[in-house]
Amino acid sequence: MKKILLAASVLFALSAHADTTVIESQADKNGVVKCAEPLAEMGDFIIGDKSHASHSTWNSKDPDNRIYASLSSKGYSDGDSHVTVIAAPTSSGKCDTTYIETFALAKSCMLTREEVFGDWAYVGTMNEKTLILKNDDDTVNIYLSAQGTNDNICLVSKREVVYQ
Repeated sequence: MKKILLAASVLFALSAHADTTVIESQADKNGVVKCAEPLAEMGDFIIGDKSHASHSTWNSKDPDNRIYASLSSKGYSDGDSHVTVIAAPTSSGKCDTTYIETFALAKSCMLTREEVFGDWAYVGTMNEKTLILKNDDDTVNIYLSAQGTNDNICLVSKREVVYQ
């Protein structure tokens, strides 16, 4: 069985006024060309000028033809979120990307739904506990999962998939 070598790199927070995100700079520095533009667009959209640090992985033997993944810690005034960005070249020569941003709020998911995501449409539940919501364009989903002994913490995950 062939072992696939993965390269991993940890970089620390960029200035809030950086021109590129760590997600983009790591991909560029390590030979990811096909997915460079979608990664830059996604990084700009989901990270923007927020302070962040990223841990990225890629196939060091064939970085431009294999999946690229980055997990970032994105800074907010009340805590950090985790943002996973993944890009994969397709057989058509294009690149599909996705991100998932996850954070916890110190309130119930019902209150989070009402106060934070009141404009989002209800889709259903997963495992009878996790609420699924969608935006008006049906392009982004929110998942709300109760945590803690009294369900007083809400784990929030925001996900979007972009097909090039």
